[in-house]
Amino acid sequence: MKRNQLILCSLLFGITATAFKVADDIITRLGMQQETARYYFINNLVGRFDNGPMELGSEGGDPNSVYNQLKSFRLPYARTLKNVIEGDKAAAAAEMCDYVKKYVNSDEFIENYNNARSAAMPLTDRGSTLADLRKNKIVFEKNINNYKTDTKYVAEQQKLMEENQKRMDALIEAAKKPFPGKEAWEKAYPADPSGILKKRLQEYLQLAASVDFAAKLTEPDKYKIKKFVNPVYEKKSLKWKAIYRAGKEVNDVVSAFVKEWLKGEIIAKEKTKMAGNPATPSKSENASPTKPAVTTTNGSATTTTPAATTTPAETEPAATTPAAKKTGAKKLKDKLKSIIKN
Repeated sequence: MKRNQLILCSLLFGITATAFKVADDIITRLGMQQETARYYFINNLVGRFDNGPMELGSEGGDPNSVYNQLKSFRLPYARTLKNVIEGDKAAAAAEMCDYVKKYVNSDEFIENYNNARSAAMPLTDRGSTLADLRKNKIVFEKNINNYKTDTKYVAEQQKLMEENQKRMDALIEAAKKPFPGKEAWEKAYPADPSGILKKRLQEYLQLAASVDFAAKLTEPDKYKIKKFVNPVYEKKSLKWKAIYRAGKEVNDVVSAFVKEWLKGEIIAKEKTKMAGNPATPSKSENASPTKPAVTTTNGSATTTTPAATTTPAETEPAATTPAAKKTGAKKLKDKLKSIIKN
């Protein structure tokens, strides 16, 4: 299993992570979900898996420690990886590379990257990041659209959305000025991601060229773990070992692809839409809409709980919400019926 996961790692590392078609593609055959795969792509690209705003001084520590390596590079779980790698690994690697390039040249990639960038910005409004507030805006808009006939509730949501917009505008303006951690944030998440993508591609070629694919391994120990006979190799990074375990056949394909990519435009100015992208609502989005209930009140003041940073498993953004409405049982029952029908 460990070897299989590391083969996947090498398939991904050439372009820093992974890529994802919807129907009958390499990611589907690997048993992965697009949302999860894209999450790993973005985070492996920037080399950061910490959720939320970047913390001052968090970049320190030994970069060679396993702990710090895992903070910057991780593998998604691929349920059917074994089936794929038992087939034509070179073809699978070529398909992965081709699709990754299509993804990074898409509107979806830019949107996902910008969302991650705003979530990591070390500048917040009462604990809410710009990404949080943008998620809240989406929820408010959905609530207003879903409850058009409830004028009182719509008015409440409209007011909260306007307040939310003011907070968004304030953060956007504040981000234009110097603030603690801005330099580190812009370095990790530049406005144009083509620079860091090019850097990752170059890093891969340099690292792959240093791998000794003929290196010998020990017999499995009591934990069924094999190690390099050469102690120098055993101290190599997780990425180096992943490339080794994937094998020369896979990395020859990835290396050739990356070299061609580097000859031209890294990210095209003209973006495309991903074919079969999950633009249609997910099951959770088709489910009955519910009025959020997070905001608490304190006298005449309203305390708003910020939206939580979501992981790939979450499909609906959390949101700030108004105080609970006083609704009669019959009215609530009728409203739920109408929602279910829709």
